[in-house]
Amino acid sequence: MTPGAGSPSVRAVVLATDHSGRVLLVRQPRGPFAGAWLLPGGGVRAHERVEEEARREVREETGLEVVQLELAALYEVMSSPPGRYHILLHLYRAEVPADRASASEIEVEWLDPRGSAHHPALRRQLRDARMTDDDDEAIDVALASAGITMERLL
Repeated sequence: MTPGAGSPSVRAVVLATDHSGRVLLVRQPRGPFAGAWLLPGGGVRAHERVEEEARREVREETGLEVVQLELAALYEVMSSPPGRYHILLHLYRAEVPADRASASEIEVEWLDPRGSAHHPALRRQLRDARMTDDDDEAIDVALASAGITMERLL
């Protein structure tokens, strides 16, 4: 992690796919990426394991249950310039049934991972999970344009 950057918040997101390869996305209601379609997830509560948080957030945001999770990547995500947010982000993969779901007021959709207008952080996650052949350099440019640094740690 970047020296002197402060303690990051710990968050987890789940890259859930259905049998046809679509990705489960939620529209962010608040936070630094409000309005963007991103993977379901959120912050880890005190005394909560990261995997538990990932399952809980998917259930709360979509109404779907995730049984098996596989850690796919770990990122350090920071605002550029620094100061707005600093996140240690765990990316998990899971397959879930493509049920119509929404257990909350959050918008939920199953979308094609190859969509051209995805948020740059989502583009990076989908590329790293080998779900797209998006160009790494183009993703880096899009992240920088959005004021995001996103370093893969694992």
